Amino acid sequence: MKDYRNRAWSPPRKSAPRSRRSSDGTRGCALLERLWEGCGSIPGVRLFGPPPGAPRTPTISLVVAKIPATEVAIRLARRGIFASHGNFYAQTVAERLGQARDGLLRLGCACYTTENEVDRVVESLRAIAQGHD
Repeated sequence: MKDYRNRAWSPPRKSAPRSRRSSDGTRGCALLERLWEGCGSIPGVRLFGPPPGAPRTPTISLVVAKIPATEVAIRLARRGIFASHGNFYAQTVAERLGQARDGLLRLGCACYTTENEVDRVVESLRAIAQGHD
């Protein structure tokens, strides 16, 4: 078994250089915008949260009309796409959004997400929303 006790006493790690952090943030914003615009262009998809450009993480919440978030997540998983679903420990918010019963779907971009992956998610959601799954 590995001993993690010394971790508490190790010197703090240096953060990435400022220029790298900025470019990663810019890239995340570009991917978020691509995801937001793509998902928002699908009939029957409703997005929640601040739009790109506002202070936020590169994560969106959405619903697909007449399909519970759990079912959308299952259909995406069949296509090799992981999406989380539920209320994300924010039951009151889900209730106020009118999504307490069926929940929300959550998608996010990470530092290793590619434009092609974002496009694949958007096209998969489009197919699901149109009943072609």
